[in-house]
Amino acid sequence: MKRIISLLIASLPFATIAFSAEERTVCGVNLFFTHDEYGPAAEYHLTTQFTNRSGRAISGISILFFDAKDVLIGNAELNCEGRRPALQPGSTGQCSTLLQTIDGKMMEKFGTTMWTDIVNIQLQRLNSITQCEIKGYRFTVK
Repeated sequence: MKRIISLLIASLPFATIAFSAEERTVCGVNLFFTHDEYGPAAEYHLTTQFTNRSGRAISGISILFFDAKDVLIGNAELNCEGRRPALQPGSTGQCSTLLQTIDGKMMEKFGTTMWTDIVNIQLQRLNSITQCEIKGYRFTVK
């Protein structure tokens, strides 16, 4: 019995290290309206706030994204540089990526009503994203 307990205790640090490699964070989709050469466009951006706990500057994070029921929806690489330099160790900032665009060409082809329906259906689908699991980092090379 003593041997089993010693074996279990000895394996605890390794389990903790392996488990902490995957960090969950709140994330979601923002809808932005813009214009392209054909007319109005809708852009869906996946965003999260990220705190760099590493010892190196981070310019991007690789994530899996899930809905509220913990169902995997997809994966993406979020850019953490935006309009500023990479996130330095200990810094927090927004990381995001463009997931999808519904462009003006679709409005031209399908009409305003159908384009609006497509935008709203996609927003409803993508609004189900509530959590991101960080799988890896893109470190900045100097």
